[in-house]
Amino acid sequence: MALDLRLGAVDVTAIRFARSPMWETIQAARTMREPRRQVHHLHWLRAVDTAACADALRTLEPLLPKHGYQPDFLVPIPAGPTTTIDDDLAAVAATPLDVVAAELERALTAPGSSEAVRDGLRALLPDPAASLERIVAAQRACWEHLVRPHWTAIDDLLASDIAHRAARLAADGLAAVLAGLHPSITWADGVLAFSGRHHGRSADVRGRGLVLMPTVFTWPDTVAVTDPPWQPTVVYPARGVGTLWPPGQVRTPDALAALIGASRARLLAALDEETSTSVLARRVGLGLPSTSEHLRVLRAAGLAVARRAGREVRHRRTALGSALLGG
Repeated sequence: MALDLRLGAVDVTAIRFARSPMWETIQAARTMREPRRQVHHLHWLRAVDTAACADALRTLEPLLPKHGYQPDFLVPIPAGPTTTIDDDLAAVAATPLDVVAAELERALTAPGSSEAVRDGLRALLPDPAASLERIVAAQRACWEHLVRPHWTAIDDLLASDIAHRAARLAADGLAAVLAGLHPSITWADGVLAFSGRHHGRSADVRGRGLVLMPTVFTWPDTVAVTDPPWQPTVVYPARGVGTLWPPGQVRTPDALAALIGASRARLLAALDEETSTSVLARRVGLGLPSTSEHLRVLRAAGLAVARRAGREVRHRRTALGSALLGG
């Protein structure tokens, strides 16, 4: 089924980017229960302390159905690319209790929810104030144990994605950016169309702007948020999710490692695509200063080149580097 968003001329000139610590926290909790999402997050799954947030996950479970409605108040409207988790938690805690009750009721009556989910929601409905306090505490616990230990790497990846797409927006225009968000998204004649798992409907969102928000834990899906008070928002998988967690040793020819050193050989082998310094450092297990110095040597030898893209420097292997690697 398809979802079509109709945008106006003003909207396409008022696009902004955002990222949301709370969105990642909620989606991380979902990832714990959905194996199809876990293929790119196996290292994370092995590293997180699930026992420490088991009670929090149980509290949130009825609010995060596999099918059906997720209460909107769980994730505040993303203000921009610098929102903090404390901003998000404060916004959730400030949700009017009538809104909490109404959205819990909507979730209870939404089609597709299991009886176990409905039982959990019924337990939350009698006392919205106490339930909201429990929910915020559960969100904080999930942040602390699932996301915060890895937030620097996640945030770097999200910032890298935003910088890349903002630069492409300036260089190539909106159509190129929207077409590159995800294979399921197309843009033509003022309509942003989503194919796949979305319910078949159209939404006229002209005059409300458009927010593009990269995400790590929503992979491999896209999400379109259209209901007020949110601005129309497209949530899409960030570039490079597969490089986020250390993948194990990068394979390099032994002879090349003997020639230029093991660390430089691993870096050269990791440059199959244009990549930022921070992502490369994580990929090969080096610190940022060491990575930067090794890349400087590779550039001086003509094996790699670099260019600035927004706030980051991105590197790629040259033809000479590929030839030396044996590719």
